Amino acid sequence: MENKFYDCIIIGGGPAGSTIATTLADLGHEVLVLEKAKFPRPHVGESLLPFCYHVFKDLGILETMKAKFAPKPGVKFSNIDGTQYSKWCFKDVIDDDSYLSFHVHRAEFDQILLNNSSAHGADVKEEIRVMRVDFDSAPDHSIVYAEDKDGKEFIFKTRFTIDASGQDTLLARQLNCKESFTTLNKRVALSTHWVNVKPNESLAESNIEIVHLVGEKLGWIWMIPIEENRFSVGVALNMEYSIAQRKILSKEHKDWQLALYLQEIATSPEVSAVLNGAEMANPIAANGDFSYYSSNKYSTKHAMVGDAGGFIDPIFSSGIYLALKSGQLVGNGISHFLKTGSLSVMDAAYDDIAGAYRLVEKLVTTFYDPASINFSGIDKSVGNYSFKKFETAYSLIHLILAGDFFTNHQKYIDAIEVLRNPDMIEKYRYLIGHPAVHLIEKACSKTPEELQA
Repeated sequence: MENKFYDCIIIGGGPAGSTIATTLADLGHEVLVLEKAKFPRPHVGESLLPFCYHVFKDLGILETMKAKFAPKPGVKFSNIDGTQYSKWCFKDVIDDDSYLSFHVHRAEFDQILLNNSSAHGADVKEEIRVMRVDFDSAPDHSIVYAEDKDGKEFIFKTRFTIDASGQDTLLARQLNCKESFTTLNKRVALSTHWVNVKPNESLAESNIEIVHLVGEKLGWIWMIPIEENRFSVGVALNMEYSIAQRKILSKEHKDWQLALYLQEIATSPEVSAVLNGAEMANPIAANGDFSYYSSNKYSTKHAMVGDAGGFIDPIFSSGIYLALKSGQLVGNGISHFLKTGSLSVMDAAYDDIAGAYRLVEKLVTTFYDPASINFSGIDKSVGNYSFKKFETAYSLIHLILAGDFFTNHQKYIDAIEVLRNPDMIEKYRYLIGHPAVHLIEKACSKTPEELQA
């Protein structure tokens, strides 16, 4: 048994767990992080949002981020063959250095965050898996049961338990409170890294590119320039379509997931041109069950942050920022509770977090809804009305693409609801007061003065 009594035990050392660990340690609490893996370890989710900038500054790792990782000046949304697209430069709506975002190697990025929490005073133990948490045996603390890779058992005591276990959703499963978003389809993602790629102009600027897949696929392909000669390329597909394809491909291919991945990226001339002559650098990674949430996110003994509390289709690269900001907000809330016995700060934190998730959920459903933003009609036979409608819609929510989820979530939710009525899109085109500069051919990496020239 571990004799030391901790203020907080955090299950998981990923971005959410390491951020809340650093936050709580900085506020003077005894913190233990229990991470099942040995870092560094690979992970999906490599493209970040500009609103992460100030969190990195608060955590003290901003200069490290600038030195280590490729910048992400914007995002390009494209139809399947690249004949119709819109490009969004974060400098258009953020007029200081915080417009800058990054593409990251997740193994290295997560290691930086975890090392940072240790440097700030958190006790970090890797290769220890939490098995369950006993909330009921004592009124003033909980008991955390864990074991290492060799099966050695550990018992820890803590005043407060934070689940940052990611898609393992340890406490949501234990408390039987994991729910599905009824508005979102389940999806599966298949991805890997490629080397010796041939980037198009936008990718060469270090923008992420999203290629929309229509019809029964209800998905998208992403291309992320991790570094000059390495791209992350993945495909997200409707789960029902994936299951149907598995039945077909398994008859002819030993590795049906690889076959499905290659099949889908080959459907896009835009992606095929980039990967012509390139080589896969890693095996295919598969991630499924996008979009779920916990209906019991916090109490006087526990809290859930990041993917452990909820996960939404990552079409807008929202996951890391949601995890980081939630970690900060909940960390402050837990500290206030431990010092005063009041949940008021925690209540406010989870109100903002719930609003941010509602906003992203609304944005995702709007993206896939052909009545709001119809990609299925983007071809030469029907003209470009649907795609122009898409572009106009995003002139309204440009700041959301940068990560403005928490502070203004209700304003944007109301605005997106307007977009669900196609007749209203043009009327509310400039609701947030910036020009539709995304229609101009320009480089996202240029300075504001160059962009205005």
